Amino acid sequence: MGRLKIAGLEISVIPPELAPIGIADFRRFFYFRLMAYMSVLEYLGHQWDAFEHRLVSRFTSDQKKLWNILVFMLRFLILAIPLHVLLWLNFDAHALQVITANSVAFLLSLAGVTYEIVDVFLLVDCASFVWTIEIIKDCVGWKSFMAVFGLMFAVRKVTFRKRMIGILIALPLIFAGNTFRIFTSIYLSIVFGYEWFDFIHNVLWQGGLIALVIAIWWVWLEKVADVGGKGSRKERKRG
Repeated sequence: MGRLKIAGLEISVIPPELAPIGIADFRRFFYFRLMAYMSVLEYLGHQWDAFEHRLVSRFTSDQKKLWNILVFMLRFLILAIPLHVLLWLNFDAHALQVITANSVAFLLSLAGVTYEIVDVFLLVDCASFVWTIEIIKDCVGWKSFMAVFGLMFAVRKVTFRKRMIGILIALPLIFAGNTFRIFTSIYLSIVFGYEWFDFIHNVLWQGGLIALVIAIWWVWLEKVADVGGKGSRKERKRG
């Protein structure tokens, strides 16, 4: 950066290579960089397909099934890397915590539970005391969504459009299921006793969320991804 004096005024001069990039220039840069990455990924994909074809051609039927399971597990483990990155970054989920807290509060109001909400805290009136419940980052269901994301993208030979349809359907379902999980944990603890909260929240609903994730993935496999080819076979029969 240099300085230039004009009519007694000192003006900073920025070299072209240090000049700020405009939005249009940034978009073009991002687009071409993304296309370059996609081209590299496509090339690597073709190379992998050729290698896999030569390798699998020597396998028996049972060995091919085991190979497909192995590839699925490896893809799922690789797709789990973003989860560990997010855990390492300790990202801020305050907005999601507030949304979840308000959603749970709405269900509590429908159930006739007296409460107050302060940011991410639910203050539940329990007659003899006030039960303070904090909606922490792990309460928003983001890990369940990441699990569904990994499962859907670990399945091979499915178009990107079908994967995105599954993700867009899974997002509200997981949010609703997670909100219902917190609500029922609170409400059932009020009804049956507060000593049951940990069991309902950490034991029953932990398995419940896993079942929800698997159910969403299974329905997506059958109805959207059509991995078994049932939809295409029906179309051929109609034709």
